[in-house]
Amino acid sequence: MRKRFPAMILALALCIGLAVPVQAATVSDTAGQNLTRMEQKIYKALEDAILAVTAGNGTSTEVNVPITRQDATWTAQELSLSKIDNDNVEDPLNDVIGKSMDKVFRCLKVNRPFEMFWVGNNYNWTWWQEHTDSQVWLTSLTCSIDVIESYRGGSKTTVDPAKIAQAKSVAKTAESIVAANAGKSNYEKLAAYRDEICARNTYNNDANNALLKDEYAYGDPWQLIYVFDNDPSTNALCEGYAKAFKYLCDLSDFDGDVTCYIAEGYGGDERHMWNVVRMEDGKFYLADITYSDNSQIGKDSVFMVNASGNGERYVVSAGSREYTYTYLEDQEGLFTDGFLPISSTPYTPGTNPPTPDPQFTDVPSWCSDAVDWAVGQNITDGKGGGRFAPGDQCTNAEILTFLWRAAGKPASSAPLPADITGKNISYAETALRWAAERGMADQGIDPLALCTRGSAMIYIWKAFDEIGADGADLFIDVPAESETLFGAVYFALACGITNGYANADGTFSFCPDKVCTRGEIVTFLHRAYVPEASLVSDF
Repeated sequence: MRKRFPAMILALALCIGLAVPVQAATVSDTAGQNLTRMEQKIYKALEDAILAVTAGNGTSTEVNVPITRQDATWTAQELSLSKIDNDNVEDPLNDVIGKSMDKVFRCLKVNRPFEMFWVGNNYNWTWWQEHTDSQVWLTSLTCSIDVIESYRGGSKTTVDPAKIAQAKSVAKTAESIVAANAGKSNYEKLAAYRDEICARNTYNNDANNALLKDEYAYGDPWQLIYVFDNDPSTNALCEGYAKAFKYLCDLSDFDGDVTCYIAEGYGGDERHMWNVVRMEDGKFYLADITYSDNSQIGKDSVFMVNASGNGERYVVSAGSREYTYTYLEDQEGLFTDGFLPISSTPYTPGTNPPTPDPQFTDVPSWCSDAVDWAVGQNITDGKGGGRFAPGDQCTNAEILTFLWRAAGKPASSAPLPADITGKNISYAETALRWAAERGMADQGIDPLALCTRGSAMIYIWKAFDEIGADGADLFIDVPAESETLFGAVYFALACGITNGYANADGTFSFCPDKVCTRGEIVTFLHRAYVPEASLVSDF
């Protein structure tokens, strides 16, 4: 049941959709916080290759992703197939991998603008799979990003070493600009960076006029390099201005929490790239360095002001003129739960945000990261009054609901596994249907019964398609004859979900009959769904 398929190539679409405006709720400094396990591994493998190229320690963008069955398994239902076989699995599998590659590529471009000076719009993947009638999983995955032809070092996935050397020299110029302004205030630094970029660069109208003939959104990807190459004959488009500004900000030490983001979309009715800066006051301001160079903003303010709107579109002003900025649809959720928000009030230097009270006052250190993750992923929340209640015992309905949310809230039309008449668990109905469909729960389950650690681990194991794990017996209270419990617990041990409890006599126990608490279940799920949280480095 092993088959290899040829690489697929996908070009980024350059059109904007009509998304419903959604106000951002949370903001991260880098894109990619909501990537799946497989996407996280693809991102990390490609990022490592990209950083190696920039450092001069490699030239290839092609990587073998350390994928595991836990990372990349799909059911026939998830692929919209009634039965999986070699003749029908290729297209749906390439579709789901392609969507993941699209997310990863988008995140890499906005997180690593300098390091990806060579990048084209195409990326590739090759995979091997194994399958049964009901599920398919990847056994290997190779990914790469195409290098623009004029920057290639031989093949389409290698970068010319001479271009790498030139980029490294340009980096020194950017570093000198940052060093020269190190003693200034946050806002003074931003103003100096704007002025330096505008002094070094002229908008490339010829490239803009030829844009539709080019395979790239904003012309040559060597944009950022042009800004700092000390060559008056090379000039950039908006991409270069925006990426250069972010690069200088990324190199800087600011007083407080200041972060520069790249935003992409439309300025009026033309494709455009600009910056959004989160200042030390916790608010977000729009900076358009391209328009600064054209003297449309002037020298009075780095930021556009008087922003109106939210979500996808904002109208801002500079002097007597107004400008409309519309985010591309794929910008939604890139850094936030929605689109990057823009402050409606002007920036006031020296304003610090109030120190927030801790969300919860009862979370011990051993589960604090897991609680933050679970709340951030909308898997669960607190109990009110600043309490998360990590020691509260959980019912079957609660734990299956947590697991269903962690799995992405998959739809299910399966019959409910139990009689819930008169039971106040409407919140758990879809989760219970999904659990029944996956074989986690049968008709005899009591949704309101307390859930043991053993049952919780079985649920997680079944959510991961009962993946087997090799290894010697460790826990004295998990007998091999209890096949289901044994399989689940040793899967969890191998994957770094739990290490159990150490006993005084040197033995280890899992305590499968102990009721699972809120703190324990979010910790188990955090380790299961976030590779970096695992107790083992290779998971």
